[in-house]
Amino acid sequence: MADSSARKIAYEPDRQSESVKRKRAVPDSRKVRWTRLERTLVIVGSVVTVIMMTFLVSSSNTATSTQHELSNVEQKISNKENNITKLRQRIGELTSNSRLNKIARANGLTLNDKNIRTVR
Repeated sequence: MADSSARKIAYEPDRQSESVKRKRAVPDSRKVRWTRLERTLVIVGSVVTVIMMTFLVSSSNTATSTQHELSNVEQKISNKENNITKLRQRIGELTSNSRLNKIARANGLTLNDKNIRTVR
C-alpha cells in the first residue's frame, strides 16, 4: 500500500505542472512593449521634427522681415524718384526762354538769339 500511495503523490504534482504549462498567457497585441530601437527611432524622429519646425518658423520670420525691409527701400526709392522728377520740372520752368526774356525785359536788357547757347 505504501507503494501505491507514493505513486499518487508523485503523479499528482505532474498533473498540476501539465495544467500550468497548458495555460499560456496570450500577449495582447495592444500592449506589446517597444524595443529600444523603436524608442530611439521615435525620439530621434521627434527631435528632428521639432528642429525642422523651428527652422521653418525662423526662416518664415526672416523672409517676412526681409520683405518688409524691401518694401521700405522701394518706397524710399519711389519718393526720391518723385523728388528728382519735381526738381527736373522746376529746372525746366526756371530755364525756360519765356521766363528768361521776362527777367531780361524787367531789368532793361535785350536778348540776342545769336549769343544764346543752350546746354543740356
